[in-house]
This record gives sequence, structure tokens and C-alpha cells, in this order.
Amino acid sequence: MSFAAIGLAGCAYQSAGNLGGGSGIDNPVERKFTWFSYLDAADIRNSCAAGGPDRYRLVYNGQYANHVRTYEITDGPTRQIAARARGTSGDLTEMGFNSFDELLGPWNFRRSQTALSEEEWAELRDLLHRSGFGAGNQAGLRLHSQDFYWLAAGCEGGKFFFNAWADKPGALPLTRASFLDFLLRHDATGVAYVPPRPVTYVDKNDASKGQDRDYSGHFVITVREDGIGRPGI
Repeated sequence: MSFAAIGLAGCAYQSAGNLGGGSGIDNPVERKFTWFSYLDAADIRNSCAAGGPDRYRLVYNGQYANHVRTYEITDGPTRQIAARARGTSGDLTEMGFNSFDELLGPWNFRRSQTALSEEEWAELRDLLHRSGFGAGNQAGLRLHSQDFYWLAAGCEGGKFFFNAWADKPGALPLTRASFLDFLLRHDATGVAYVPPRPVTYVDKNDASKGQDRDYSGHFVITVREDGIGRPGI
């Protein structure tokens, strides 16, 4: 395991409470130490209880070095969907020098926040369940950082669920992820969606992939029934 992976594995992500606020993953420095914890969704799992609000976290890995999207959706008095996305490296014209955060501008997630009506909330839940959310167990599935996949964690009705979609044996197929169009319609980040494509041997063995971005080298996660396993190389 690389030094970066050890760091990622050892730092727990903590929800900020405000979907649109700083989350511990927004800039690449924070993200390096909290990304795997964010994927594992222990913050959702540990707070999931009967009578609490339903909540979902969906993450799209479009080859980690090149494209990532995340969506946080929570029920409550105001239902909102917070979208975050980034491409390969960003636009250097976004770099500022007034603060450390501005200096990292080209590598930060772009964010948007959109209110959901009761009808839209119901539509999203229906799309999630039609996609297989909460209906299967992909434990043992191994996902490489250069793969294309969706992860979804959620607390619904006081129960925690974790699912993965990928074009791999044991996963829900990516073509079944019918929630994609809904998420993109409510995504104002301005970052273009990169669709899945066949992953080659070179993709997974090119040492230059991911260098000088959020980490150094590739990583692999293993899906458990209730999250992800310890990352490896």
C-alpha cells in the first residue's frame, strides 16, 4: 500500500452538517486524507436510526484521476441535493493567490446546491430503487481507481444500505443506474459527465495516471455489505 493510501485509510470523514459547506473533501489536500472514509460512509452508517431523516450519498468514479462526481441528498424541512464534480486537472485561470483555498482552485471540486420538491424527492427514491438500491449485496467486489463505477450509501427508514454499480461480475450493471439523468438535471457544477468506456490493461498499469493530482498511484477498494474495505494498491 502506498503512503497516500495509508493516509487516506487512517482519517475519518466527518459530515459538515451543511451540504453546501466545506465537507472535508472539497480541496485536494483534505481529500487525500478523507476520501476512502467518505466512500465508506461511516458518518451516515453511524447516525442512521429509526425516526431520523433519510439520506443518500452517491459517488461516480469515472477513472479517479480523470473524473469524479458526488451527490449528497437529505430529507428534512428543506430537501436539497448538493453536487460536487471535478475533471482531470481544472482550469489554471481559476487559481487565486488571496488564500490557500484559492491557490488550490483548479483542483477543488466545483459545487452546486439545488432544492428538491416533494415530487422530485419521490422521483429520486423511485429511481434509486428501480436501479437496485437496497436490494442486493455486492460484498467482495473489488473496484480499481481506473474503473468506472457508482457507489451509493444511504439511510432509509432507519436502515443503512450500501450498493455498487459497475461492469463487473457481482456488481449491479452500470446500465441499471437509472438515477443518472435525474442527478445530472440537478447538477449545476458545470463539469461535463464522462460516460463509462472499456478499461484497458494500460489504464490500470500506467504509472503516470493520477500523478500530481489527488494522490500518487492507483488504489483498489473492496465492497463490503456495509461499506468498503481497507484500500490497497
